[in-house]
Amino acid sequence: MRHVLLFSLLFCSLFLNGMCEDDDENDQIIGGTFAAKGQYPYMVYFRNQATGRLFCSGTLITPSRVLTTAWCFPSSLSMVDVTAWMNTVSLTPDVDRVVRRVIRVVRAPDYNPVTGLHDIAIITLDAPVFSVRPVRLAFGAFVNAGNTAVVTGWGYTGATQLSTFLRHSPITIQPKSLCVSSFGNTNFGSQFFICAASIGVGSCSLDAGSPILLNGNQLGISSRSRCGGGEPVVGVDVRAYERWIVSHL
Repeated sequence: MRHVLLFSLLFCSLFLNGMCEDDDENDQIIGGTFAAKGQYPYMVYFRNQATGRLFCSGTLITPSRVLTTAWCFPSSLSMVDVTAWMNTVSLTPDVDRVVRRVIRVVRAPDYNPVTGLHDIAIITLDAPVFSVRPVRLAFGAFVNAGNTAVVTGWGYTGATQLSTFLRHSPITIQPKSLCVSSFGNTNFGSQFFICAASIGVGSCSLDAGSPILLNGNQLGISSRSRCGGGEPVVGVDVRAYERWIVSHL
């Protein structure tokens, strides 16, 4: 396993100019297929310009605001060096991509990095983006276990298979008890989270902040996963934060 990790980090360094953040776990979205250009224009990936590394994802929700997780933006991270890239399916140069600097981060006031509770943040960009369609948030949506959602993200598709293109995959909404039992965290059974899992589908740390979509609208924000196909994905339920989100737009 150590040799696999070293190979993966070397691959990132040589072929992607170090755009992958070092992490104790493999950064991957398992399963899925390539997304078409323009299919998810609001998908954002964040890049640390000082290191050249990709870290986390998000979604454009207004011309100047991006929704992501609080975990992605700890207080120790300097905003001076962070950029948001969107309107692209590729991590390599794309003439249609749009890049903005991150100038402000607002985290949920009760965010707990230990339990993951209230793992949500809103990012302000240095200039509005009017050429990219924002995602619609699924406020008021009625959801049942068994509904089919979609997860998207960049990252590894296996231990050493790095995808430089955005991928997406269907995933099934599950009873919250599945995430509670899998992670041993009773918070994941609260009204603030949704639970999703499907055989052969999974996400990992580079996909933190990416959307869980229901009927094309964003229902959740990928927050916790164990980085394996079939492992449940814990998502922050945007419906539980409607008032807070609207107050920061």
